[in-house]
Amino acid sequence: MKTKTLIGGWMLAAGLLAGCGGTEMDTAEGMQDPAASQEQSLRPTCAAGYTSLPIWECPFLPAGAAPCRYSYGGYYNEQHLYCTNGTDTYDAGPTGIYACGDCY
Repeated sequence: MKTKTLIGGWMLAAGLLAGCGGTEMDTAEGMQDPAASQEQSLRPTCAAGYTSLPIWECPFLPAGAAPCRYSYGGYYNEQHLYCTNGTDTYDAGPTGIYACGDCY
């Protein structure tokens, strides 16, 4: 039980330090370590000459939609990878890292 509490507290602190957070968090799928499954995922990457910039976005989910399955719908935190070369910027897509709850 202490381990679960410690992990939950660490994930909440990481979310708050990243500028987002909430009261609900999916610990089974949420806040996954990007380096842990890099070879097995289709995680977006930036083209050569572009610098990666992870940014948290706050999309709305309808009622019952994954990953948060809110009863009445709601917002959640989703990390996207943006790529920039100083003059051009584009969204490479979601990284697969998310946290359910209010966005800040």
